[in-house]
Amino acid sequence: MTWSVHDYVKELQQKGARPTGLQEKVEQSLRQMFPPTDGGMISTPGVIVDCNGVILLWYLPGLIGPRRRVNICI
Repeated sequence: MTWSVHDYVKELQQKGARPTGLQEKVEQSLRQMFPPTDGGMISTPGVIVDCNGVILLWYLPGLIGPRRRVNICI
């Protein structure tokens, strides 16, 4: 990412919002200030980091086997 997750959090707090999908105007302004990457789907193992090297997401398919998984029921 070309932006800092810390800057994103500060902006989110200033707007008094949470990324819920329910505050369209706020989320649109955040998307303009903090654009996503190419928007593609991740299909291979990988890590996404911000401009400071802070890990935002990692995708490691098959890392945890079925015997180690925990199901969360709501």
